[in-house]
Amino acid sequence: MNGPPLTATTWLIAAAPVLCLLVVVLTGWLSARAAAALVLALAAVSAAVAFSAGAEVLLVATGKGLWLGTWILGVVWPALLLYGVASSVGLERIGRVLTSVLPRREETRLLLAWVFPSFLQGVAGFGTPIAVCAPLLVAAGWRPTHAVAAPLIGYHWSVTFGSMGSSFYMASLTAQLDAGTQTGFALAASTLLALQCLAAGTLVLAMDGGLAAVRAGRRMLAVVGLPMAGVLVGVAALVPAVASLAAGTAGLAGVAMLSVLDRRRGTVPVGDDATQLPSASDGVGGQRPLQILAPYLVLLVTALPVFLIPASRAWVTSHLVLAPDFPATSTAIGWTNATVNDYTPFPLFGHPGFYVVLASLVGYLTYRVAGLWASDGDVVRTWARSLPRSSIPILLLAVLATVMADTGMVSVLARGIARVTGPSYPALAPVMGGLGSFMTGSTTTSNALFSGLQRDIASLLGLDPAILLAAQTAGGNIGNSLAPVVALIGLTTLEGGSE
Repeated sequence: MNGPPLTATTWLIAAAPVLCLLVVVLTGWLSARAAAALVLALAAVSAAVAFSAGAEVLLVATGKGLWLGTWILGVVWPALLLYGVASSVGLERIGRVLTSVLPRREETRLLLAWVFPSFLQGVAGFGTPIAVCAPLLVAAGWRPTHAVAAPLIGYHWSVTFGSMGSSFYMASLTAQLDAGTQTGFALAASTLLALQCLAAGTLVLAMDGGLAAVRAGRRMLAVVGLPMAGVLVGVAALVPAVASLAAGTAGLAGVAMLSVLDRRRGTVPVGDDATQLPSASDGVGGQRPLQILAPYLVLLVTALPVFLIPASRAWVTSHLVLAPDFPATSTAIGWTNATVNDYTPFPLFGHPGFYVVLASLVGYLTYRVAGLWASDGDVVRTWARSLPRSSIPILLLAVLATVMADTGMVSVLARGIARVTGPSYPALAPVMGGLGSFMTGSTTTSNALFSGLQRDIASLLGLDPAILLAAQTAGGNIGNSLAPVVALIGLTTLEGGSE
């Protein structure tokens, strides 16, 4: 592999930005934005001084990173808007609809901490499942600590293909995978995550009532969990953007089936075994559940058919496409980057964000007609205020990833790690992903930081990059569930709701 010479000094210089990010985040010295800016500045200076990267190399790499970050923000911004629109009806209304479905305590816990947050992650992500489901679990009678911890464990498997596939696409785009390798990556990752799905449901039950709770919830683990896992694998191989959404939908369909069967058989439990919550009609102003869940239902009936039908998927991904070109660049010590035509295409109607925006608009209209809508200004202002906090770190870290890749720093890191670990490295791949998401609170940013590294190590060791990338993102999902910043979202939501 061409590139800068591998020495202890060059490896430490290449590793310095990642190590700096780790220290700054774990110590809490700086905010996420300031930390990302500092680390990017360190990487740019290191690339210029130690890796002989000229201004053209750095400018082109920066352009690639900004476009890559913009692609991801095309999902993040609409997802935050959808959350704001849905929140305008009051999360307790959504909660009453959901908690009236399965009155059994164990199954209600699985619905609120496993199935529903996984469905939400398929749509919005970026803390939304915790923000929505932690208050619902408290309302259902669980302690605040359990109300935060349970969905963190329950939905972690859906993160990679959640938020309309943003974490998956960040890994695929950063690693510059071709179509065939991307499909292999989707299949490998979804297979690992399907196993994590079943494990997550089991853990959600066990942490509340041990083996007795697992036995009590085994019906739902089988009827709901197996279809979710199977749909995740099947859809991810075809359309990664909607894999978690489709899996979450399969889970909700399984819950609905169990509810119908219970009511027909008259086996709905009462007394101590029932969850004591208001019915779906209490406090909902007489509105039907379909109106309350309108944004999510719109997303289902638009995005799923369009992406799952080959003809429509081909049309939306090939029309009204934006994609910049970037020239070839090279450093003074021989690292070269080829000319890139149509870099990371952004199809207007084929981008996941388009359907999230559509769902937000239709949900808004539905709420207005039904008399459920809150103040327009409050929702819009809250959404606008949230954008810089979520956007700037994503942009900066995307630029960091492309700068390190285009200047040869990732190559040096990969060669050093491969030389030291050799064939044992695959066992460390998920640890790398978990470390990245634990530091940043995001599998997306973890994949931005390390996917290129995983690809290069796979090449050096003669391994399929899809396998290491799958391990990277699966580990990232676990790290995401342990990240302090993500847990803080749930705790903040509970504190805000108690004021």
